[in-house]
Amino acid sequence: MTNDSFPASRLRAVAERHPVVVTFTLTVLITLPAIIAVASNFVGRWYPTGDVSHTELLLRGIPRDPPLVGVAARVGNDINNQGYTPGPSMAYLMFPVYLAFGRSSVGMLVSNLTLHLVAIWATLTFVRRWSGWLPTLVLAVGVAVMVRALAPRFFLEPWNVWVPVFAFMLFLVLAWGVSEGHHRAIPLLVAVGTHCLQTHISYVPLVGAVIVGVLIHLLVENRGWGDSRLRRRFAWAVAVLALMWLPPVIEQFRPNSGNLRRLWDHFTDPPSATVGLKASIKAMIGELNLFGPWINGPGRAPYDAPNVIGFVLFIVLVGSGIVAARHRSEFRRAIVLLAGTTFVGLVATARIFGNFYDYLIRWMWVLALLWSVLSIVVLLSLLRDSVRGMKGHWALGALVVALVVPVAWGATASAGAEPPYGNDSRLVGGLAPQLAAVLPDNDTSRLLRWHDPAALGGTAFGLVLEMEKRGIELGVDPWGGAAARPYRVLDESNADSVLWLIVGPENIERFTQRPDAIQLAAYDPRSTAERDESDDLRSRIENRMNALGHPEWIDLLDSQYGHMQILLFTPVPSDLFDLVARYSEIRLPAALFAVPPGAPLFP
Repeated sequence: MTNDSFPASRLRAVAERHPVVVTFTLTVLITLPAIIAVASNFVGRWYPTGDVSHTELLLRGIPRDPPLVGVAARVGNDINNQGYTPGPSMAYLMFPVYLAFGRSSVGMLVSNLTLHLVAIWATLTFVRRWSGWLPTLVLAVGVAVMVRALAPRFFLEPWNVWVPVFAFMLFLVLAWGVSEGHHRAIPLLVAVGTHCLQTHISYVPLVGAVIVGVLIHLLVENRGWGDSRLRRRFAWAVAVLALMWLPPVIEQFRPNSGNLRRLWDHFTDPPSATVGLKASIKAMIGELNLFGPWINGPGRAPYDAPNVIGFVLFIVLVGSGIVAARHRSEFRRAIVLLAGTTFVGLVATARIFGNFYDYLIRWMWVLALLWSVLSIVVLLSLLRDSVRGMKGHWALGALVVALVVPVAWGATASAGAEPPYGNDSRLVGGLAPQLAAVLPDNDTSRLLRWHDPAALGGTAFGLVLEMEKRGIELGVDPWGGAAARPYRVLDESNADSVLWLIVGPENIERFTQRPDAIQLAAYDPRSTAERDESDDLRSRIENRMNALGHPEWIDLLDSQYGHMQILLFTPVPSDLFDLVARYSEIRLPAALFAVPPGAPLFP
């Protein structure tokens, strides 16, 4: 052994002697940006709002009202009978850590981070067991790059759309392992796949197609069910499947329920046109790209012009890997798996209807990562002899640089990071103590309603959550039951009082003129600079709308969800769009009023 080869040889010896420790250390290292982002929030107080508050409202139902379905989803045309994501696996997986941290909002962040860490660690572990250290280390570098692109926001927003991303990576690796004969992973494959598709509907075609493909492959390869061990694996998988789908099936047959049916009806007969194959191809070109979001970070919309050079480089890399795999048979099934999944993803993306958001295809990041890693591993495997001939410290140095650069970059960006929608959080934090101080004991029934032009009611759900933590229950109207959970629904006829969360200075002024309204709390989450900027933006927006000959658009600035109405459904020019987007981002002050049941919003 030469001095030059000593560092690499020693590292190899440690890895072979302590594979679990090395794999765990790798996981912690490559996820350091995520860990720092979450750790930064142990100081101070954060109040979840919007979709994140929906997640914690779901978790708080355990064990008193265990969820049978997932969080609210845009399913169905009846706002009073809104649908949910297919299943509750996310809630039950997050709950143990959430409970261990005292059912706190920070505990929810830690729980979300734990799910991602476990998925990454399990993926690296299975790759190391089934294929060795070279693919494991290349995959670790790829995951580090992707974590850097995602951090910090991805790890500070326990949103059901993002929760399955790394679980889907684990699912694909498990599918490859099962196809290679590691049949003991079949029950875990079914469990992880079910978790993905229960958490967000976009994974249904991907997971379903992969599991069916793996099943057919196993039956053909083993000539049916002759192998008793394989039958046992299938039996365990069926048991796992039945157990995980029991809650949604129970919900389906409960009175006034039927979420599985609503999902089927909604997606087999969509209420609007699909985006089509052309848009799907364009989106995939932008995502499967060496200059794509999985490396550079989010911000690219699926309909934006893709980076052609990055796509060409991606095709060259993957094409080279596929050609090289002719001499490496151990990688062929992985290539077939990724190719089949990519094709199914292309078809499924073409079936998306409504607004085409990037989060609907976040799973493409995983495909881009695995295609790149697989291609690099295949090429390196062919060069293994020359790689072994290299000086050990050069190989070790290349690995260290490849890992340290994205980790250091991401860790720097994540230090001190806060969850998004800071002013929404501050608004809840400012209103909740005032409201708790003036409300009497919790023997009365209170219905919370809101008029919110800016935040789509997200602060209202955050207020329901925070007041519940303070021992004061606030009910919501039936149309808000999917987000707040049905057991928090309160009919106005059963309410002793009605509370209105009124957002925006103009709306607050109108409400204070009511003789039947009692103001209970008020708070402005904006800084002095933000207030000045907001006032200036409001003036510029109104002047621009008048200049465009659309003074009626001004009313939308104070209407329920009016900012999103302008940004999503009104054909405004780009300069006005930017002004309204910033005005909405800053948010607005709010006040809480009590009115008698039955009183209208604005008499």
